[in-house]
Amino acid sequence: MVDGDTIHLTDGRKVRLVGLDTPELDHKKGNHEPYAVAATDFLRSRLDQFVYLQRAKNDQDRYGRYLYYLFDKDRISLTSQLLSEGLGYRIAVPPNLAYQDCFEAAENAARNAHKGLWQQNLQWQPKAGFAISRVNITSITRNRGGWWLETDQDLVINLPPNATDYWPAQTVFYLEGKSIEVRGWQHQRKSRYSDFKSWVLSVRHPNDLLEIKAFLTH
Repeated sequence: MVDGDTIHLTDGRKVRLVGLDTPELDHKKGNHEPYAVAATDFLRSRLDQFVYLQRAKNDQDRYGRYLYYLFDKDRISLTSQLLSEGLGYRIAVPPNLAYQDCFEAAENAARNAHKGLWQQNLQWQPKAGFAISRVNITSITRNRGGWWLETDQDLVINLPPNATDYWPAQTVFYLEGKSIEVRGWQHQRKSRYSDFKSWVLSVRHPNDLLEIKAFLTH
């Protein structure tokens, strides 16, 4: 076991579950993120039995990890189980978009029940790594680097060029002035100019950037 979304197989392969991100374990200092141990223990308990593996469309990431969907002996997704317990957040990374509807339903069940991670607020924090936050979009521009959505925090959201097929211009411009919930991996800019936001969060699929009113009906 590595953590709640990554495991080692007996043949040496390192496998990353597709469709979610779980809190990080700090294997060096033990400063684990909230619910990281719970997510890891939950996944470990499911791996004590037979599991099925389904290879993702893009089956390897830049870190050399193999990307799979995992299912228990009853063919129930382990990703969905983690999400329904509030032990991870759903994420959509093209082209690996299978089961997104199921993952969204599982996450919404945990959200509505205030389980696990959904007991925490979604205020934006200047922290590297996976993040889910609620922010307001103040302005929108486009250049060779894709779409850039300025927020009311020290954060700009980037919709990269390789993801623009998912983002019709009218859909993007509609978001200006809106309150949104956004998720993805964020990093701090290396070169910092006074006119630029310090933090960038990249989003590759519309499932991961939604107007907040969309959640009020769940």
